[in-house]
Amino acid sequence: MRIQHLIIFICIPLLVACWPTGPEKHQQLAMQGAYSASIDPQGQNLVIGSLQHGGSYWNIPKYARLYNWNHRAGFLTEILYSSFSSNGKYALTANYYNLVLWNTATGESVAFWEAPSRIQSADLSGDGRFALLGMDNGQAVLFDIQNGGVLREFQHGGPVISVSLNIQAGIALTGSEDNSAILWNTRDASMIREFKYSNQVSLVKLSETGVIALMVPSSEKAELWNLATRKKIAELKTAKYRLTSATFMGDSRLLTGTTYRDIFEFDAKTGKKLSRWRIGTEAKHALKSTSVLDVGYKGGRLIAVGSNGYLYTF
Repeated sequence: MRIQHLIIFICIPLLVACWPTGPEKHQQLAMQGAYSASIDPQGQNLVIGSLQHGGSYWNIPKYARLYNWNHRAGFLTEILYSSFSSNGKYALTANYYNLVLWNTATGESVAFWEAPSRIQSADLSGDGRFALLGMDNGQAVLFDIQNGGVLREFQHGGPVISVSLNIQAGIALTGSEDNSAILWNTRDASMIREFKYSNQVSLVKLSETGVIALMVPSSEKAELWNLATRKKIAELKTAKYRLTSATFMGDSRLLTGTTYRDIFEFDAKTGKKLSRWRIGTEAKHALKSTSVLDVGYKGGRLIAVGSNGYLYTF
């Protein structure tokens, strides 16, 4: 009898450790769900592209919508992609055919541009001056979003569906439907290294210094690479979950969102899984497969936005 009790007491902590932590608070940002969302690096503000109400910019601590951001006056824009500068002073929003750079202090647009081809992904540089656009014609382009003009072109063999830009490190990472991810030199558009997979690469992400890279091929294990040593750090243990979003916290931690509500934290230097959280399904229309659109930290607390249109605080 005592041995049985001992086994029970040993197993309970293990079960608790494996079970995901739920949110302490949830707040609705968009009715009927969202196409996209981005949290600024400071965890103070976010951009969300609603299914029904176009784009909007929110202050997180005040839970206040500050601006409505649409690309044409009097019309609601389907904001499919968004990104922030490192200091949060600029934000990029894009749909398939055009993009806008916004001043987050005033809410005013800085520049509006038509895309050279259908946009499939977008990322804003840390200083807010450049944008990296992945397009359906097989190209990624480095674009001067403040002054206009394509500065560099990076060629794939299929649509470029994920991009990550680190202009300070002089590199760009692109993922394509041609089953490859490519690391590029942004100064001369030369290829540094190609990573080949058996499936399309649906998500790529560079760390703040550009030393660590995440590559997520569909139906394969996500990989962490050290670009300085050119060695693979680890294949991430995400079980059946497909990663949909990623945020590096320096070069030491990685937060990832999935298609099935879960959030994982990894040690970016070893690939070891550290923590697991799960967002909810508050709205009646929300499916259990709600995706995590973006993750970040606010005052040391984890925050996340789901495709069901809710902001979660853990």
